[in-house]
Amino acid sequence: MDPQKVESLIGQVLAREFPNIPSKQRIDKYGNRLNFSCPYCGDSNEKRKKRGNFYMDTQSYKCYNGGCGIFKSSLGLFHDFGVVDKLDDSEKAEIKSIIDEARSKRKTVFGSLDITMLFDEDINRYLIPRDEFMKRMNLVEVRGSSIERYLTRRHQYIDSKFAWDKKNERIYLFNMTPDEKILGLQVRNMNSIKGSPKYLTYKLSVIWEKLLRSKDTDFILACKKVDPISSVFNVSSIDFGQDITIFEGPMDSWLWKNSVGLCSSENKFPFDVDNVRFWYDWDQAGISKSIEMLTEGYKVFNWGKFLEEHAITKNKKWDLNDIVVHLRATGKKIKKFENYFTNDILDMGYFINS
Repeated sequence: MDPQKVESLIGQVLAREFPNIPSKQRIDKYGNRLNFSCPYCGDSNEKRKKRGNFYMDTQSYKCYNGGCGIFKSSLGLFHDFGVVDKLDDSEKAEIKSIIDEARSKRKTVFGSLDITMLFDEDINRYLIPRDEFMKRMNLVEVRGSSIERYLTRRHQYIDSKFAWDKKNERIYLFNMTPDEKILGLQVRNMNSIKGSPKYLTYKLSVIWEKLLRSKDTDFILACKKVDPISSVFNVSSIDFGQDITIFEGPMDSWLWKNSVGLCSSENKFPFDVDNVRFWYDWDQAGISKSIEMLTEGYKVFNWGKFLEEHAITKNKKWDLNDIVVHLRATGKKIKKFENYFTNDILDMGYFINS
């Protein structure tokens, strides 16, 4: 599909929707992505913030403005704003072929589940609005609470993805859609009660059943179709057209662009795509999993080489959040993390000999 034709049609849409606002008619290009003000919701009042994103390689449009979150194919977008007739039949057929190919690549290993389900109306009724969950669970915002300092020291950005259970001393980490509906969550216990697990992860159906005490068995059964993605933190905001970095922990993923956190080294990324790489923790489980993925030809983060080259001890557990805290505290200068991803089987020695 001719990129200039697509950009021209989007330009016509923006000119029609924002006739007297030149800043909202501007289209910025970032590789295969076009960024502009959302013609559906009008976008942010801040001129520099544009939440509409059009992906050339998949011919899809997504708005990341809270409360909008609309997802459309290019044909749907052009139809909604009355410019689809400016495409001839061959152009429409080409776009449809691109859309179908992109959709087939996003199928999951769990069967017919597709990333587009995240933006379908029929699953919205299963998701939990954050404000409703906060009230029902008696949670408070982290900002201004006693736990804010802990997260700030971890260099986490304090926003709505966190909540604080003051009574039970637990941090809630939310896996949310851009319009702040909860897909899943993880609880981090901050107390030292003996035998209490440090982390508890809840899939969507379990949240309804165990935390919100729903007795509607049919509803809970329906929620299970969302469960495969409910513990894939950031799943609703990543760009599937770019490299996806897979971490164990949600807080690690919140420090790295276009990444997800799976909550465990044993959890699988449920989408069958080729552009993934793995950044497991530097501990026995993470080392074993890195070796496994390296033997299968995947890219993994080479902790052994990174730690050796920067004279950092190997004799402790590391994850991205830990190493960021360490580096900022010590002022140590490092080479780019990007340099340490490898799929070279000869690099296995850095893991086996650790």
